[in-house]
Amino acid sequence: MMSAIARLESGFEARFGYPIDAGSNYVAEAGEMARSESEVLLPQALEAFYANIGEVSLPDVHIGYFVHPAIAIAESEARALPLRIQAGEIQAEIATFGSDGGGGLFAINRDSGIVYYLPGGNIEANVYKGGLDAPRVVASGLGGFLDALLFRVETFANTGTCPDF
Repeated sequence: MMSAIARLESGFEARFGYPIDAGSNYVAEAGEMARSESEVLLPQALEAFYANIGEVSLPDVHIGYFVHPAIAIAESEARALPLRIQAGEIQAEIATFGSDGGGGLFAINRDSGIVYYLPGGNIEANVYKGGLDAPRVVASGLGGFLDALLFRVETFANTGTCPDF
């Protein structure tokens, strides 16, 4: 990921016509978790992720992609992030762990580990009820999501375009 970010940043202004903010695209190492973060029951895949990575910030890749720090999951209810999906065929308890720059969210099913993309939409009392488009499965697990994110970073660094999730 870091080498793809370096390639993206090296020719960014020439390719896109405006400068990139130095240090805005990064993968942060895990730090010591605050008490409120460590008390949150994370899905197993996210627990393993946050043991190694603190957060991912990619505002200059396509529309922007972010894996939020664990504290965001700890504060999901207060931040009005979805804790459940009730939209069409999908009924699931989730942990919302990321977002894109277009108002979409990324969430992991607490039971199955499936990762969903939730397009901007209607969230009532921490329940995602649908929106501009139906929620969709983007990966069968967090590892698949991270592979798909890396693919998008590499594709954008090499071509200046990449597919949406």
